[in-house]
Amino acid sequence: MSHRGQRREPRWPAGLWRASVLRAACASAALAALVLAGCGTTPAADPSRGAGAAGLPKDAPWVAGIGGTLTLGIDQAPRTCNPNAVAGGTWAASTLLAPILPSPFIVNPDEESVYDSAVITQAEVVNTTPQTVVYSLNPSAVWSDGMPISAQDFAYAWRHQQGSSSGSSGSSGSPGAGPAAGTGTGGTSTTTLGYRDISSVTGSGRTVTVVFKDHFADWEMLFHDLLPSQVMDKVGWDPACQTVNPRIDLSAGPFEIARSTAHEVELVRNPHWWGQAPDLDRIVVRIASSSSQLAQWITKGTVQAAAPTTFDMQFLEQVAGDPAVSSTMALTTRFVQLEFSTTAPLTSNAAVRRALALEIDRQGLVDQVVGWADSDVVPAASHIYAQSQGAYPGPTPPPIQVQEAPPPKGGSPPAPAASSQASLTSPTPSRPFPPTADPTAAARLLTGAGYTQAASGAWLSPTGAPVAIDIAVDQHDQWAAQAGQVIVDQLDTAGFAATEVPEPDATSAGEALATGSVQGAVLAFSATPYPTETESWYTTLLGPPGTDGSQDWSNFDDPALDQLLERAGRQLNPVTAAPLYTQADMLLWSQMVSLPLFTEPNVLAWSSYTTGISDNPMDAGLLWYPETWALKVPPGSSDTVPG
Repeated sequence: MSHRGQRREPRWPAGLWRASVLRAACASAALAALVLAGCGTTPAADPSRGAGAAGLPKDAPWVAGIGGTLTLGIDQAPRTCNPNAVAGGTWAASTLLAPILPSPFIVNPDEESVYDSAVITQAEVVNTTPQTVVYSLNPSAVWSDGMPISAQDFAYAWRHQQGSSSGSSGSSGSPGAGPAAGTGTGGTSTTTLGYRDISSVTGSGRTVTVVFKDHFADWEMLFHDLLPSQVMDKVGWDPACQTVNPRIDLSAGPFEIARSTAHEVELVRNPHWWGQAPDLDRIVVRIASSSSQLAQWITKGTVQAAAPTTFDMQFLEQVAGDPAVSSTMALTTRFVQLEFSTTAPLTSNAAVRRALALEIDRQGLVDQVVGWADSDVVPAASHIYAQSQGAYPGPTPPPIQVQEAPPPKGGSPPAPAASSQASLTSPTPSRPFPPTADPTAAARLLTGAGYTQAASGAWLSPTGAPVAIDIAVDQHDQWAAQAGQVIVDQLDTAGFAATEVPEPDATSAGEALATGSVQGAVLAFSATPYPTETESWYTTLLGPPGTDGSQDWSNFDDPALDQLLERAGRQLNPVTAAPLYTQADMLLWSQMVSLPLFTEPNVLAWSSYTTGISDNPMDAGLLWYPETWALKVPPGSSDTVPG
């Protein structure tokens, strides 16, 4: 089933998409007075709002029209025109290019990896020794310059994402060119995962054959956001562009880029599009400076939809209090973690890392940071999956707490102390670590490692110096920034000289941790249904952190974990891989490489005079299926909306 080949209604995973903010707000005492009149009602027509609203009778049951311009507001701007290059791997670039660049497979909101029949008609593993995948391209699939999508495009993507050690010529050349074709990309790709396992990409006509050196289970994640090789050969893999570019980002989707500036991007129907025709003539994307500005835009009718990456109570109150605006809250697939350096003197000891984690009240942190927005968010139970995903560990009724210290390598776990409430039972995948702080268990771990606590409550190192810990915090992510403040306060109260080190984004925070300038970092990771991505988070298999997609900012290097994740990633049967990922997660908990905190929520608001707008938290985001977006017109009238 394709998201572009034919019309279909979006389906939501159970528990992922919930009631609208309006209904949620009705149950909130803080918002009840503000939104009570709007709960459960149909907004009246307002001639001042939205395209196509003028002149409609009050309370008209509008229907979807054809044509017109819908304006979308977001609060981030794309920084480049290649979403697969390091500088372009941002939410904004991926969102804006979703209806432009083709991908053989997409992940739908049901968390299913499905092929896009507008791009390919079939893809299958035809051999397992070696693993060989054959893609049959849609014979109608062309770029907006009229050139067909071909094996050249697949080969170009492979060569520039296979890693600095494999080689790249910088030119697409023959579709079958191998690793000896060039000198390498120097780590300029968002990831090399999977591509480094490919030995060849060849093509004939509308058939592409990909042969792997080793089994790679998540092969469906590859060749996402293909780029036109005929253009990229001339401009290079990472061209110097500050935003999406219509001359580089040729379209193979329902829309194409008409113009792009630092503050606005206009998408219009692609005249070469061979799939389902969009209802809209164009989508104008306006870039706001904040969620506050987005709230003003959506309530004033400046935009007909708003998708903030960050928001606050004021945003919720404004959209919930407007009867002409609908809104929905959902859990995303981004989760926030406190990463520990495994090489810094203080945190190189796993017992000390566990002690620091035991001083953190994750339940209190969740209540303070995110509970006001979504009461369903719980302290995280996985290093691999977000709470919104089907593979996320399920709840365990009885409270489960952990033993005092991790088992020593090659030895037996220590016997639990009779007086320790933190050692009552072993951790389980669903409750691997206590959600609240346990200072008593933390103190035993620290004193066992040679630390002492002064009468003032301050912790002292074995040399008698105060224990100081610097924590880098990603300020670009609202949830990480707020969580970082709470963690620093909690550790400071627990007797550590904790200091927050603000960093502009997740990469900067990660690099500060990797280089040893801080001992911890609070940042978010984006999960997908492709768990092989965890190789880039917790191992050196892709290389040093910051190179070729490696995000192993903690510098954790454990052969046991490497073996587990490599074995799991080579299991073509996901049922066989699942217990291996569970073992890997438990190992990460025992070593306390990082402390998972919570999954981030998000909100989408749209004018009630629109229809068909839906987000996809699993893959391409808001513009994953814009063919169904439409402006409403009254029944019985012409269904054509003026442009």
